[in-house]
Amino acid sequence: MRYRKGYVALSDERDVPVLVLIRNARAITFDQICALATMEGGESSRRSVCWRLKRLEDCELIRRMTYDRFFSQPIFAITPLGLQFLEFRGYSLLSLPSTAKSIVRKSQILHSVELVGIRVALTQKGLLKSWRWELEIVSRNLVYETGKMKDYDALAEIAVDGSTKCVAIEFERTLKGSGRYEELRSIFSADQGADCVLYLTPNSEILYILALEMRNVGKRIGFALSSTFQSELLDASILTNSAANEVITFRQFLFE
Repeated sequence: MRYRKGYVALSDERDVPVLVLIRNARAITFDQICALATMEGGESSRRSVCWRLKRLEDCELIRRMTYDRFFSQPIFAITPLGLQFLEFRGYSLLSLPSTAKSIVRKSQILHSVELVGIRVALTQKGLLKSWRWELEIVSRNLVYETGKMKDYDALAEIAVDGSTKCVAIEFERTLKGSGRYEELRSIFSADQGADCVLYLTPNSEILYILALEMRNVGKRIGFALSSTFQSELLDASILTNSAANEVITFRQFLFE
């Protein structure tokens, strides 16, 4: 078969999964793409990932964000053309159509990169059975759910020694107003979409304020520093919303 001049052949097996990953993450670094593409996407090496990203960038399906000058490596996001391509291939999201005015805001970049780091850490240790990004959760809630349902930052199925728990992950980079936490307490108490909620924060101050705000919630909630959690995982110290505010390991938080 002869292709017209300028045609670029893109693979459903290799190119599409990378595009879906970049779209769902909103913003993702080069190293993070390499890690997930080699562990989950069938790529054989960083070199092959780099070659694939260059092709997608040359086709204007993804772009490097100008914000990445503050990072030691590029940060990628999908473009409107990339969204159109995925929709054409049957990978559409109600939460992020190709007609969206904004794909990723500056305020979302650090938040998104941190969440990808959490997924990478869980994947590297072989703990992650499945992962749903916020965009996927929002799309599902728009279709199937009624009433107030929490659009979590991520839903992770974590498997340890044959047992699996569904953990809702929230990364709190900055604090919200007290009215919003009052609303969240009600939502968490009613939610049945996750076995427990894990709040990860960049510093201790936010962590302890969150723990105070989430007292007396009818759901198991844990709080930890994101950097500590990513490095220690099952052994990471988790502050709980129990009456005694006990500190236990993440393994205990999941299964006790």
